[in-house]
Amino acid sequence: MSYAYGSRLADMWGGLNAKQMEEMKHYWAVKLGALSDGELLRGYDALQTRSWPPTLPEFIGLCRPNLDPAIAYHEACVQGPRRERGEEDRWSHPAIYWAWVNVGAFAITHQPYESLKARWSEALMRYANDPGLPPVPARAIALPAPGATLLQRQRARELLATLKVRTVKDGPLGDGRRWAQALLEKAGSGVEMSIGVVEMAERALGLR
Repeated sequence: MSYAYGSRLADMWGGLNAKQMEEMKHYWAVKLGALSDGELLRGYDALQTRSWPPTLPEFIGLCRPNLDPAIAYHEACVQGPRRERGEEDRWSHPAIYWAWVNVGAFAITHQPYESLKARWSEALMRYANDPGLPPVPARAIALPAPGATLLQRQRARELLATLKVRTVKDGPLGDGRRWAQALLEKAGSGVEMSIGVVEMAERALGLR
């Protein structure tokens, strides 16, 4: 902090005498001793974004950002799709990103929070407490060929026709596959949808 902030750090403690300075350092040491190496490193890295030196509570907050499961889940619901589309994504903590990867983008996008709450919270806390947790990896930037990411309308109409024939032939779909039927019906009606999602629905219905 002395190298990073210079006189700004010294000014924070300018009114302390030698004894008080030692007591202050001891107090910081006790409080920071409860943090893991990974948490301390996270706080150290976060200092690069701050123009002024933090107080002890502020520094602990940098080391252990608030990871409320519901708030973190909302962040994953926003940032995950941005990453999948190749857009810039911002994660407030790497544990949120890795929990998103662990639970699965498809599950997070298509299932309600209540059904994933226990699984999501467990993954989030496990990664948050991992001292060796890697940072969020850089996005892989790739330019897909024209028409390679979104299902073309003609193909969507063909899928919908196949789906109707199969439904009549095999009888009503069970509850476990209705999500796939709904996705293909949306695609057939002209709603733009990624090829990956459509392929997953096709496999669930035995069309692929």
